[in-house]
Amino acid sequence: MQSNLLTRLSVKDLKQAVAIRERIDGLQRDLDRITGAQAAPVKNGAPRRRQKRKMSAAARARISAAMKARWARRRGKQRVSRLAAAKAKGRSPGAPLKERIVQSLKTAGKSGVTVKDLAAKLGKSYGNISVWFHTTAKGVKEIKKVEPGRFAWAS
Repeated sequence: MQSNLLTRLSVKDLKQAVAIRERIDGLQRDLDRITGAQAAPVKNGAPRRRQKRKMSAAARARISAAMKARWARRRGKQRVSRLAAAKAKGRSPGAPLKERIVQSLKTAGKSGVTVKDLAAKLGKSYGNISVWFHTTAKGVKEIKKVEPGRFAWAS
């Protein structure tokens, strides 16, 4: 195994080597200045990290306010379009489906009403009403299944 060359040099030789190295670096800088070349950056071993840019609190507040305004405008347009669609179809958008179905079942009497007829009356799809009966309606004791696809209000 080879030993390091610098470990075998005397203090006097090390000082002389450092002086020569400094002269070489100085001459290199002079040459670069004359020729217009840029000096090569001296590396200390570790690569430099690029610092993160920090946004000021005022800038963050402006961006936040702009986004909130944009979201509010978007939500406002969606609400208006839903209300307009419900009014165009001739139904009130605020009435919950459960109340409307219960009212229809009460007016139908003991014979009940079919899912198909109820869907047409309420302006909903057959599948929507059918799923409602097989999920939500199971929690309502007064709703009874009269025959397949027909339900009544039992009270």
